[in-house]
Amino acid sequence: MFKAIKRIPPIVVLISIIGCGGGNQTSSNTSSTSSQSNSTPGQAQGVYSGTDSQSRSFESIILPNDTYWAIFGTVSGNVFTVSGMLTGQGTSNNGKYTAKVTDFHYTGTSDNGSVSASYVTGSSISGTLSESGSTSVTFNGTFMPTSSFNYNSPANLANISGAWSGTLLNGTSAAISVNGTGAFSGSDSTGCSFSGTLSPDASGKNFFNVSLTYGASPCSLANQTSSGIAVDYLLSDGVTNQLVAGVASGTSSGTVFIANR
Repeated sequence: MFKAIKRIPPIVVLISIIGCGGGNQTSSNTSSTSSQSNSTPGQAQGVYSGTDSQSRSFESIILPNDTYWAIFGTVSGNVFTVSGMLTGQGTSNNGKYTAKVTDFHYTGTSDNGSVSASYVTGSSISGTLSESGSTSVTFNGTFMPTSSFNYNSPANLANISGAWSGTLLNGTSAAISVNGTGAFSGSDSTGCSFSGTLSPDASGKNFFNVSLTYGASPCSLANQTSSGIAVDYLLSDGVTNQLVAGVASGTSSGTVFIANR
């Protein structure tokens, strides 16, 4: 996964409960299917950040359709050292959010888990993340203020057009170039090339839908396509812009790209 990066607002993504890695997990928001009956998608949507019972930090986003994405790790000053990414499809209704999630670790391994949480729409979320063979982790998060990231403002392609250089989930460096229509191409330091599209979501919320197709060898997922989301925002220094994108191929593989300019 990626390491020592500037602290970012919950993503993408970018995504409301955190997962954890290895034997003890990190908390975060949830996602994945639970009882489809009595579900009211969108009630829990928004960007949240907070900490868990193992003193780990998370930043996450629950989308209008209750899909969940999150990154988690440790924060020192303005640097967020990421340990993993959590994603899945959840359900929400009357202050309750439940999900089945996949926890992708920077080592390339993954675990399946579930989340049970309570939320106050547009305000806070808290709950428990459970993964087989690991100690359950509790978490608490609050809705990101609009001064940091305005979830209710439509995503703007003009903000992400141009060149970006950053890091992938496993620590590999990568660079991409995005044109005015959202089409992008790039490569990483292993020689893997890829291309795809970023498009503002039809909901009018502040995130992009991502479709990424890998090139031939040496890409580990040669010629395969992954999908996910991305967000961009201005860091607290008022100068640096950050782009965060997370993609996954079912429960088999997932990665994150974080870049500043």
